[in-house]
Amino acid sequence: MDATTVTRNEILNILMNEDVVADAELVKHELAKGGLNFHFKRVDTREAFEKEIRRRTPDVILSDHGLPTFDGFAAVALARERCPEVPFIFVTGASGEEITIEAFESGVTDYVLKDKLSRLVPVVKRALQATEAKRHCRLMGIEPGRPFQALNSASAHLTKTPINLLSICCDCKKIRDDNDQWKKLELFLQEHFNLMFTHGFCPECFERLQLEIKNRNDSDISR
Repeated sequence: MDATTVTRNEILNILMNEDVVADAELVKHELAKGGLNFHFKRVDTREAFEKEIRRRTPDVILSDHGLPTFDGFAAVALARERCPEVPFIFVTGASGEEITIEAFESGVTDYVLKDKLSRLVPVVKRALQATEAKRHCRLMGIEPGRPFQALNSASAHLTKTPINLLSICCDCKKIRDDNDQWKKLELFLQEHFNLMFTHGFCPECFERLQLEIKNRNDSDISR
C-alpha cells in the first residue's frame, strides 16, 4: 500500500490491543470520522495478538499501555520482533514523562492520549507516510539514519523553485517561505523536500529528562 496518500479507497488493516470495548469503539469512531477506510480488529491477549499478526500483517497497530494480561510494552516488543516496519501507536489514558520516555525507548512510533483522540488520524497518516518514506530510502539506496544523504537525494528531485537563501528566526528557528509565512523547520522540510520525520530523544535530552524525573521524585519523597 502506498501510504503517502491515504484515501477513502484504501482499506487499512488496523489491529488494536485494548481490553475496554467502549474505548475501542471510540477509536473506531474517530478513525471513521477522519475519513479512513479500514478493517479493525480488537484483541486483548498475547495469543489473539500473535494470531492476527500471523494471519495478516497489519498496516497499523494501536495499543493501550496498561492492559492487565498483555500490556502495550509486551505488545510492542512482540511487534518489533514479528513485523518491525509496522507503525505502533500507543492510545492510552496515561500521561507523564516517564511513560513517554519508556514508550519511545521500547520502539513505539507515536503516542496519543485517549482524551485527545482528535490527534489520532493525523498521527496514523504521519506514521504511514514515514513507513513509506523508509521503504523509498531503501529502494534509492539511502541508509536509514543518514539525514543529509536523504536531504541531498530529495533536493535533487525538487520541482519547486530552488532555494538559495533562507530566513530563519534566531529564537524559535521557524523559516520564512516564499509566501512570507513563518513555518516550523519540520513542516518546511516536509513541504519543500518531501521528507518525513521519526520522533525520539537524543542522548543529551534523554539524560536530561531522566535527571529531571529523578529530581522530581526525590523532591516528592522528601516532602
